[in-house]
Amino acid sequence: MLDIKKIREDFPILNKKILNNKNLIYLDTAASAQKPKVVIDEINSFYSNNYANVSRGVHTLSVESTFKYEDARKKVQKFINADSEREIIFTKSATEGINLIANSFASKYINEGDEIILTVMEHHSNIIPWFLIRDRYKCKILFANIDSNGNIDQKHFESLISEKTKLVSITHLSNVFGTIVNQEIIKLCNKEDIPILLDGCQSAAHIPIDVKDLGCDYYVFSGHKLYAPTGVGVFYGKENLIEELPPYQGGGGMIADVSIDGATFTDLPAKFEAGTPPLVEAYGLGVAIDYVNELGMSEISEHEFRLTNYALDKMQELDFVDIHGANKNKHSIISFNIKNVHSHEVSSFLDVEGIAIRAGHHCCQPLMKHLSLNSTARLSFGMYNTEDEVDIFINALKKCRDFFTK
Repeated sequence: MLDIKKIREDFPILNKKILNNKNLIYLDTAASAQKPKVVIDEINSFYSNNYANVSRGVHTLSVESTFKYEDARKKVQKFINADSEREIIFTKSATEGINLIANSFASKYINEGDEIILTVMEHHSNIIPWFLIRDRYKCKILFANIDSNGNIDQKHFESLISEKTKLVSITHLSNVFGTIVNQEIIKLCNKEDIPILLDGCQSAAHIPIDVKDLGCDYYVFSGHKLYAPTGVGVFYGKENLIEELPPYQGGGGMIADVSIDGATFTDLPAKFEAGTPPLVEAYGLGVAIDYVNELGMSEISEHEFRLTNYALDKMQELDFVDIHGANKNKHSIISFNIKNVHSHEVSSFLDVEGIAIRAGHHCCQPLMKHLSLNSTARLSFGMYNTEDEVDIFINALKKCRDFFTK
């Protein structure tokens, strides 16, 4: 069992007072997680004591920075159980990671008439890059349906697979439903020898990740949802697959030799890291990984799963609340609406109570249209949340209903 009281002491912002001198209750971790003091302090120390550009010099500061940067890569490799550090590419975000694979993969393997499979519940970051590829290469994007609980419709998914299918790119944990992708979907891709990319933005911070056990070929996640800074993401690809891909961007750091006649590119992972990388942010991600590893990812996951089901049970007792995907397989995320009250009004009302939640379409407009909704409210948990906070949230929902239905 986690010592939540001690964990909360590690997050300075949780001492903040909101409107009307209310204690902050932060239920928006799916958008971005708060940062523990150790991450904040270590980033400050890096800038104060070790900062210099990486892989560019032999002086002491550059060597120290390079070591810290590459050590973070090792930590990421172990965190997701990749085979090699060469499979870990640092990007500025998970979005850039998806753009990386979309552009590099398409330039080598996609031809007119080929097909890529997504689902209707994808985040825009896992839709728009593929639309751009579709328009450039004249390929097709197919969308797999989902059921009312946010699970991929396996029969429909299977029906979309053909000899034209070149890639599958799907969320690992839905940022609207909180459901985890059925492992059978991944196994089917493996069986059909179809490369599969998992968008792990919501999963990497909440459940233990083992890319080999998952069976995915590519995996992306962002640092800021994993208690690390903004400005850093991770792209993982199986070494034998990404070795064959062309660079996504050109610039310093990713070349072996340049002349006025052309250039040759260096080896992995630098081939995909053009320009000055997010070195301090990557270091901060490594510190955040140390932090969650010390607590235990399994323990964090179990705590958040229990908390999600505790909140779900409480919310299902409220006849004025509609829960979207009210099933016990949810993890860390619950989307809902109060009947006859817009989600933005719910979020604004809760803010006055000191409670931070998300409201809107959550960058999932195709899903909202599929559900015949324009928006939902969403609460999402981190390791620092408690049952007491859920109880306060439930009482605030009752106040909100009363306020708007006078």
